[in-house]
Amino acid sequence: MKLRNFLLLTLFYLAGCGQEIVLPPAQPLTANDQQLAGIPALERGAYTISKSAPLAWRVGQRSLRIRLIEPAGDGPFPLAIFSHGFASDIDKYDALLEHWASHGYLSIAPYHRDGGGMLRGIFNSLREGNDGLIAARVADIKLILDHLPELDALIPGLYSRIDRQRIAVTGHSFGAFTAQQFGGAAAVDPETGARIEARDERIRAVVSISPPGEMFGLINQQSWLAMDVPMLATTGTWDVDGRFVTDWRQHALSYESALPGKNWLLVVEGADHYLGNLICRPEREEAPQHDALRMVNAVAVSFLNAQLKDDPIALEFLNTERLRTLTLGFAQITQR
Repeated sequence: MKLRNFLLLTLFYLAGCGQEIVLPPAQPLTANDQQLAGIPALERGAYTISKSAPLAWRVGQRSLRIRLIEPAGDGPFPLAIFSHGFASDIDKYDALLEHWASHGYLSIAPYHRDGGGMLRGIFNSLREGNDGLIAARVADIKLILDHLPELDALIPGLYSRIDRQRIAVTGHSFGAFTAQQFGGAAAVDPETGARIEARDERIRAVVSISPPGEMFGLINQQSWLAMDVPMLATTGTWDVDGRFVTDWRQHALSYESALPGKNWLLVVEGADHYLGNLICRPEREEAPQHDALRMVNAVAVSFLNAQLKDDPIALEFLNTERLRTLTLGFAQITQR
């Protein structure tokens, strides 16, 4: 089972290094400044931000490397725990987390067992199995949630700056599924029926950036049927790898499968899995997709404002075609 999972994982993540992908034409952002000014949270927020170096945190017998990006001030601030993509790291998502912090969100990013580069990710996939990696990621997030007061030993005063009533779990790619698990999603072993779940009543919202579709047999069409926490999923019309993800709509499976009434989907023209080279894989030579990043950040902050701050203006923005109109079709939000 572990060997099969290892081979699947290797093939999946090396797919982008295989055949050349023929991408469909994508409409650029042509809206003018006046139109773009109508998009909430598009620009950097008012808060000055601070970023920590990676910090080694020990709780009992567990140790976890974490990184903090936070707004300046006493708070308390809503908490957004962020789960990185497979083989990525906690310092490769500043393009997202700095923007969120500037709007008043405190982010804690844990370093997962599969992080730190492709070789380490594949090695740990072989050693742990994909089910083991999924469970380990859940354990990392849960360690943070269960031991927030003990973070003060590492970062003095942090606990008092966190609003424990307003918590979201967020993530990208593999990490997007980790975030979804805290909203009710589950990995299901097709051979044994064993489930890896993490539903947590403390979580009020989930942001899933380029979440996976079906993957490794463990993530399948049954995975999101019980998901009932409000979720934002994002993807783009170039969010494909040419082999395993041949249609960007595969990234919308969680949006289409979760319990209705609490789900939003952002689709951006020409956005790929890494927004060019702006998140997860900054070493890529693809052109940075700054306009797509702006859309993802603006909608993510609006979603968090609606769910964690009960902001009626943000909720109205999410529930209308305003983004599509203002961007002349470059980006659009749907709700179900």
